Amino acid sequence: MLRVILRGLVLRRDAYLRMVLAREGVADAALVVAVVYLLLAVPGLLGAASLLGAVRFVVSGVFGWVVLSGLTYLAGRHVLEGDGTFPSVMAAAGLAFPPLLLSLAMRPFLPPLAALALASAWLLACLWQAARVSLDLSPGKAAAAAAGGYGGWLVLAALAVI
Repeated sequence: MLRVILRGLVLRRDAYLRMVLAREGVADAALVVAVVYLLLAVPGLLGAASLLGAVRFVVSGVFGWVVLSGLTYLAGRHVLEGDGTFPSVMAAAGLAFPPLLLSLAMRPFLPPLAALALASAWLLACLWQAARVSLDLSPGKAAAAAAGGYGGWLVLAALAVI
């Protein structure tokens, strides 16, 4: 699985295709997302954050993946007339989350918001490839589906904070 994740990070089509075609693709994607959020929670666990707070963070990350996948699916399938299923988008979109770990790696070198922006741009590129492969979209339509899904996810995340 690590090899698939690494190939997904460099936007290799075969990694996303493997996730879409694998019988356990959605489960693998859920594990990838959960592990990414668990690793993102480690600095908080080493500080003052509680274990319950870390569990909430991981669960909200997995829920966010489902929402992001759903919004990308709706945009790509029903608005842009792609051809695919919600589970295939979920499976492929799981590979879009490992770039978030870049935000931790870049913190010593960049301000936190800049590191998060760089990681988010990479996540969006991976989501583009996921939409392209899972919904069989042209590059332009895949970009629109990824932007719509990501934008909707950001709006919902901002509303949840309020």
